[in-house]
Amino acid sequence: MFELIKTGTKFDFIGKSRIYFTVSLVLCFLGLVLIFAKGFNYGVDFSGGTSVQVTFEKPVDIDKMRTTLSQDVGASVSIQTLGSDNSFRIKVDQGSGDENLKKISDTISNTLKAKFSEGGNVTIDSVEQVGPQVGKDLKRQALLAVLYAVIGILIYVAIRFELMSATSSIIALIHDIILTLGVVIALNVTFDLTVLAALLTVVGYSLNDKIVIFDRIRERARMDEHIPLMESMNISINETLSRTILTSTSTLLAVISLAIFGGEVIKGFAIVMIAGIIIGTYSSIGIASSLVYAIKTRKGKK
Repeated sequence: MFELIKTGTKFDFIGKSRIYFTVSLVLCFLGLVLIFAKGFNYGVDFSGGTSVQVTFEKPVDIDKMRTTLSQDVGASVSIQTLGSDNSFRIKVDQGSGDENLKKISDTISNTLKAKFSEGGNVTIDSVEQVGPQVGKDLKRQALLAVLYAVIGILIYVAIRFELMSATSSIIALIHDIILTLGVVIALNVTFDLTVLAALLTVVGYSLNDKIVIFDRIRERARMDEHIPLMESMNISINETLSRTILTSTSTLLAVISLAIFGGEVIKGFAIVMIAGIIIGTYSSIGIASSLVYAIKTRKGKK
């Protein structure tokens, strides 16, 4: 079996916990500043706007269509393929009121007919307005989705391991979410349902990494009760280090391919996954385990 990190390595991860905590606190502070000072670049799903469904007779270049429509409409445009390669849902990040709705619909129709003749006849199947209230409801539901995920994780880890491991996992996952959202804002990624899905995926992926390490820590504690806690935890992290890095790297390669070749539709998802995997791997090795150690030693002193 291939091992990136050879058996017997003795990196002192727990001993450097203060460095990890300091770096993470600074990064979380910067992430929170971005979240509250700059805010998210919400897509039409959350901010409201206009949704137009169109169908061509023949395939067209979706990236070219997105760029052209953004220029002609004068607003952010996202496009999703529906069923066949010739049917699309075009979402425009503006359009309040019947007049704007008709104006945007006419602009899209005229642009597609004039500049995408290679697609044959184009049919406007439907025109809908996504109101601000719908966007607010989706924001609330998105927040609840993350909250329910965190609560479920807390219960699961507490049952499988112990409460202090669950607490450490939740703190580390909140750390992962804040830093990932900071990257989303810093790179001006449009926050839509795709990005939300990626964020929830990152939470699950990061948790899986932490569970593997916690499981090894528990096994090691049972096998070598005479070994000091710090040494036992360091051995456990070192034993899982090769697996953690190889798994994260292989997943990263797949997601990077999505970012490069997947086009604009999937780019936001890929960026969030890339950031989340890197941050989650770091927090699994440096933050979650160090938090468990800090809580256990503090509890022991009491």
